[in-house]
Amino acid sequence: MIAAAATHHAKDRDLLSELRFAILSLELVPGEPISERALESQFEVSRTPIREALFHLQRDGLVVREGRSHAVAPFDLAAIVELFAFRDIVEPQAMRLAAEFATPAETAAIRHSIDTSHAEFTPERWLNMGLDFHVRCAALTRNRCIVAAMQDMTMRTLRARWLSFASEEGRNTTHREHGEILDLICAGDGEGAAQAALAHSAAVRQEVLDAIETARRFIGRRGVING
Repeated sequence: MIAAAATHHAKDRDLLSELRFAILSLELVPGEPISERALESQFEVSRTPIREALFHLQRDGLVVREGRSHAVAPFDLAAIVELFAFRDIVEPQAMRLAAEFATPAETAAIRHSIDTSHAEFTPERWLNMGLDFHVRCAALTRNRCIVAAMQDMTMRTLRARWLSFASEEGRNTTHREHGEILDLICAGDGEGAAQAALAHSAAVRQEVLDAIETARRFIGRRGVING
């Protein structure tokens, strides 16, 4: 009985994790309908965990309701611009606080993570790192509200970021810029880290908008709104 329950919960976690990765990696393209019946058959679970997973993905901005059904959330260009504007308010202050409070052990752990993700590339590792770096730097502030804000912002832009992660040049640039921000945090240079984060954010914003524009041909009209 206990083993059966553990298996059931594992399947629930696998469902959410695999759906999130399929959306973030664009295996499920923006605007694509999501069939609860197909998921029920694929994962051998009931409708309840499927609807719970879709609820979590809707909360993360990755899925939208369309009447009684669901679809992968389209890229909303206006919302992306708003997110980056908000990020440019929150993240610089996060970097200043991170430089003040970070310990060598914490920054060493973050550096190990970004170096490993770069050296041993897999799509899953890079998607996790893209979210993890900014959230872990925010966690150095010891402020849970800042962490929650950064987690929400990075999750909502990470799907578009994958379009540039897919190229080796894009991965190299991201790794270098993350490393430079971390160097400044380690040096206790909060203002330098804040300015580096702003420069990184500006570059990422442009990359995201350019990547979405380039991807329009396979995303289709349903996949991009407000642009």
